[in-house]
Amino acid sequence: MKVKIGTISQIQFGLYAKPSEYGNAAYLQAKHFDDWGKQTYAVDTFVQKNHKNKVHLLQDGDILLAGKGMRNFAWTYHHDFGPAMASSLFFVLKTNRARVLPDFLTTLFNMPQTQAHFQVLGAGSSIPSIRKSELEAFKVKLPPLALQEKAIKIKRLHDKDIALSQQLIAEKQRSYQAVMKKLINQENEK
Repeated sequence: MKVKIGTISQIQFGLYAKPSEYGNAAYLQAKHFDDWGKQTYAVDTFVQKNHKNKVHLLQDGDILLAGKGMRNFAWTYHHDFGPAMASSLFFVLKTNRARVLPDFLTTLFNMPQTQAHFQVLGAGSSIPSIRKSELEAFKVKLPPLALQEKAIKIKRLHDKDIALSQQLIAEKQRSYQAVMKKLINQENEK
């Protein structure tokens, strides 16, 4: 069953603020993520929570979708991350969990065919940008929750496999460099 994003989630914009090196809430920007929506860089930008901006505090399961620029990755916020607010680069989607699991929708958003569609939506300007109305009208195929959960489990296993592969490559590089260093040092001692 295909459904419009606007029927399964509330969409709002992130907060426009001047970030600081200090504050009591992380201020998430595109630089903190890779192209696949993985948080890869330590958060180095913060904002101070106050009565005006506290409505922008992310809630468990909120989805961030980069709506401006060349990278339209998505990321699901989980409360163990700590207090955070999204910059205005992001759309913040609050899903109807009775219909869609946030991690499933994030996975769909990060799929190559969805990324290609988002690039088409944003084309035609110097800084590509997705309009809120276009995002609300975007249709996704929504399987039952049980299948969504299976897809999420497969995604998590895939992420673990990739992480282990990266660790293995790093260890192989260290071993290779140690062998080469030893070889070169032995040759220099002659």
